[in-house]
This record gives sequence, C-alpha cells and structure tokens, in this order.
Amino acid sequence: MNLRYQLYDYFFGRTEKETCHKVFSKRIAYYQHLDEKGQREFVIRTLVFLKSVNIQSEPGFYVSREMKLLLGSAFVQITFGLRRDVLEHFKRIFIFSRPYSYKNMNTLFNGDVNPLTGSVNLSWPAVEMGFVVPTEGANLAIHEFGHCLILENRLCGIIKKILHPKHLQSWERLGLKQLVKIRQGKSELFRRYAGTNLMELFSASLENFFEKPYAFYAENPALYKSMCLLLRQDPRDPKTPTGFLHLLK
Repeated sequence: MNLRYQLYDYFFGRTEKETCHKVFSKRIAYYQHLDEKGQREFVIRTLVFLKSVNIQSEPGFYVSREMKLLLGSAFVQITFGLRRDVLEHFKRIFIFSRPYSYKNMNTLFNGDVNPLTGSVNLSWPAVEMGFVVPTEGANLAIHEFGHCLILENRLCGIIKKILHPKHLQSWERLGLKQLVKIRQGKSELFRRYAGTNLMELFSASLENFFEKPYAFYAENPALYKSMCLLLRQDPRDPKTPTGFLHLLK
C-alpha cells in the first residue's frame, strides 16, 4: 500500500474498516482473492470514494451501509490500478427501489448516467443481482461507473486524464473491430447491446474483463490486453491484479 493510502488509513476508524472487510469478504469475489496488502488498500480506497459522493434514494427506500459499500467497491474494482480514486464530476448517486422511467418516456431503466446533473441513477435490485452472480459478465454498478470513467476522462484536462491517451486510442481502434463482430453476431461473449457504440462496448468489456477474464482473452486477446494496459491490472492474476505486466504474453 503506497504512502498516500497509509496516510488515509489513519483517518478511518478500526470498526469502519472491519465492517468493510466483513462485507467484502462475504460479497465481493474480486476482494476475496486479493492478498492482504491489496485488501487493505481496497478498503481504504472504498472509504475514500464513499466520502467523495452523495448517495441518495427515493422516499421510503433505505440505503444501508452494506449497500453503499457494495456500490463503492464496484468503482474501486475498476480503478484499482489507476491513480484516480474518486470522481470529480459525478458526485451524486441516486438509488431507486425498482426500474424507473423519465417523464414522457415509456422505457424502464435499471441504470443511467447524466453528465448534465453529474448523477448516476441505479435500480437497486439490478445492482444487487450483479453481486449475487459474480461470473455472469453482468454487473450494473460496474457498467454505469464505466460510463462515468469515460465521460469524466473526456472532461478532464490533458494533465488530469484518468486513462492514458495512447492506451485509450489503442483500445478504441480494437474496439471498433469488436463492434463489427458483435453486430454481425460473431461474438459468443458480448451481448448484442454491447455493439451499440464504443461507450457501451467499454462498459460491457469491463463486466466481462472482471467476471469472465479467460473467456474474454480467448475470444479477443488483443482487446483484452488493451484493457489490461488501460486499467493497469489483469484479473487473471486475482491475488495481485496490478502486478500484471508479466502476464501480457
């Protein structure tokens, strides 16, 4: 754990950190496989992230501490190899008790991201399902935070970019080829919706990257390796995913 997180460690109480550990040990497969050092950093990064956002819910729907920890863990999992540990634009997370809709729209949503309001909206039943089956390649929290990452990266100045421009450009080039495969029905891994555009492909890729890494690598090793470089981690090494360079063969 680097010096920054060692310093953060002093600002959080022992009970708070133990609660995180208990929840993650029970609910988060990614966390369960990390070594002790990785688990300590994961806990601190989650607490830092939760301090940086405002989590709200519809009237009458209570969001428990465990629910908040699960949400935070999804963002930390995505960014565990990156320097950025918070979102600067998307500061509000709004939780619904069921799928929701917007005025003058008949469509029901489980999740969406609104750049104008800086809000991430989520239906809790859909979020929770993503943690119940961690090998299905479907995790709504990871998916929507993936959108946040791309959108916020676009809003950042060149010095504060979250994702390395060269690595992102490489991923986009390979992603365009993957979009064609999906649209032609030639992908066994990606759902049709992932072929909508690069934004949706990125979030769908995150879900498969963490929940089906070997299947992802088998279908498209170049795109998988590109994800590794972009996120600075490799889930095929679950104990130390950020020590991934030796696996990029």
